Amino acid sequence: MQKITFITTGDIKDIATAKRALGMANHLQTLGWKVSIIMEDCLENRHRASLECNSDISIKYFPKCSAQEERKAKNKILKELNPNFIYICAFVFRNIVKVKSSCIKLLEHSELPSYIKDSSLRSRIKSYILEYYSIIYADGILNASQYLQTVFQKRSHKIFRFNCPMLYFPYAYSKSICNINENTAHLPIRKDKGQYFFVFLGSLAKNYGTFTMIKAFEIIHSDNPNLHLLLLGKGPDYSKVVNYIKEKQLSEFIHTQGFVKEEDIAAYFTLTDAFISPMNDTIQDWARCPSKLYMYLPYKKPIITCKIGEPYEVLGNNGIYFEPSSVSSLAKSIQETVKANKWELNINPLLHEWKQRTIDFDNWIKTNFKSQIKKTHINKSRTN
Repeated sequence: MQKITFITTGDIKDIATAKRALGMANHLQTLGWKVSIIMEDCLENRHRASLECNSDISIKYFPKCSAQEERKAKNKILKELNPNFIYICAFVFRNIVKVKSSCIKLLEHSELPSYIKDSSLRSRIKSYILEYYSIIYADGILNASQYLQTVFQKRSHKIFRFNCPMLYFPYAYSKSICNINENTAHLPIRKDKGQYFFVFLGSLAKNYGTFTMIKAFEIIHSDNPNLHLLLLGKGPDYSKVVNYIKEKQLSEFIHTQGFVKEEDIAAYFTLTDAFISPMNDTIQDWARCPSKLYMYLPYKKPIITCKIGEPYEVLGNNGIYFEPSSVSSLAKSIQETVKANKWELNINPLLHEWKQRTIDFDNWIKTNFKSQIKKTHINKSRTN
């Protein structure tokens, strides 16, 4: 039996990369893996692990602490677990660990921090160095977007690592979380007959298109008073959003629900008529993989987004698109969606469920690490 340990950092409310570990854990176990996850000890992490992982998944918690202390705690846990594979869910300083030479080090890139404009120049330079170091450090790299796959393939060639295995490996959704036709009676919001709810789930931040959505609904409200925008989540600009809605008296049709518990997401999505997933024409957005996009798919409802990166990769001709950062273009797309009166997304969501992603991962491992797996089996038989 192969043993894999996922290494995560932080509270999942703030750093979503642990979703990968939680989504894949049970499916990997079904495929014959022994799975463990290293997580920070906090209420939300414990809650999410209890929701998504069965009792056979080993969750090892470490206390919130400094970066150096966190690395020490992880190294100690890894020595105890002695895995054949580690999967680093984000290649940051806190996740750079020491393992024995026979352990296969896999790491995931889900964004390109060196191109995040809001970061300081110093921070971006450090990220750029770390991104290159990841190619040297890792035995295999998994990229959450096609853009990242291309970037790291080119970079690996620049430093003569021509044979570094890489897998295009987007996010997915969990069936245990995304239940269709969930009861909505307990929600603090009601949907009246004739109303249409457009939903965004994620961080409320200017660079995530929050104010583009709000201003689009401002424009169309007088002609379409039955259209409502639900903003699910918090984020760095949450207080600005709440104040703006209050000042402009928009609360009648724009609703901020704050942080939504994972088990309540399905109920909100059941109320939804269409989803909105804004993207910007920046390297940051071309590179990132918006995990919420995959949570929308099983509901088979229209998704209004941009022809940028992963949304266009996944939806193709089945998406409804507007020009990035354009309030008028988004407003037009919303109105055209209502006018078309077609409320079903033509897509097979099962292709984007964690079960399928895990099968793809398992096959990739068997293809690229045959000799290491064989050596593990030989050593095990000798021990027995």
